[in-house]
Amino acid sequence: MSSLPEQTTRSGVVRDITPIQPVPQASSRVRLFFLDHLRAALTILVVLHHLAVMYGANAAFYYLEPPKNDLVASLGLLVFVLINQGYFMGFFFLISGYFTPGSFDHKGPATFLKDRLLRLGIPLLVFLFVLNPLSSIGLYYWISIKTPFISLYPSMIGVGPLWFVEMLLFFCLGFVIWRLAVRSRVQPSERVFGPPSYLAVGLFILALAAASYLLRIVVPLGLTIPIFGFPTLSYLPQYLSFFILGAIALFGLALFATLRNM
Repeated sequence: MSSLPEQTTRSGVVRDITPIQPVPQASSRVRLFFLDHLRAALTILVVLHHLAVMYGANAAFYYLEPPKNDLVASLGLLVFVLINQGYFMGFFFLISGYFTPGSFDHKGPATFLKDRLLRLGIPLLVFLFVLNPLSSIGLYYWISIKTPFISLYPSMIGVGPLWFVEMLLFFCLGFVIWRLAVRSRVQPSERVFGPPSYLAVGLFILALAAASYLLRIVVPLGLTIPIFGFPTLSYLPQYLSFFILGAIALFGLALFATLRNM
């Protein structure tokens, strides 16, 4: 019979040579709750924005019921709309740009474009040919047009509020073209960059302000140019630059490094 110390020693040896189970790898898909909250807040703001357009801003929309003989309410809602327009759609493009490089790297160019066409293109087509004409019926008959609906249908086709989806498709296509063009020169995982300096932020603000000012000389704020159905192109510098900033936030500063080496 083995002694107690010997049993203890053998037990310790057995315990020491027991294979160590591998630690489960943490999921690489981390949910960014602050972005979920930001998107929810911006979506609520979009709803409030269009309510303000209908009931006070007196802009072109499917339904209008501006306040009568209430200048304070009308001006208040108009100011609310103008302040929102100055930043909130840029936030959406910033978020979209942030998730674009990772999706491209995971799926590849062909699958990425197919996914974007399915997720963005199908809703855009449904709204273009079905929902927008149905939503426009009241607007056309409100201005006393007696033409039958079937005759008005071609003039009712439009992207409406889904101009964001259409513009995002163009931005994603441009991103794919750029990535394919610089495929052999961009290695986003090789370097890690810190947050931008105050100087970089200041220069970006000045560049965006200058680009917006110069564009609005040609396309004044509120002027509608029927190019692909966009309501106005006066905010294009903000939308495009914010999409690029979002992509840079995840993709590093490989864009600037590439341009520097070209």
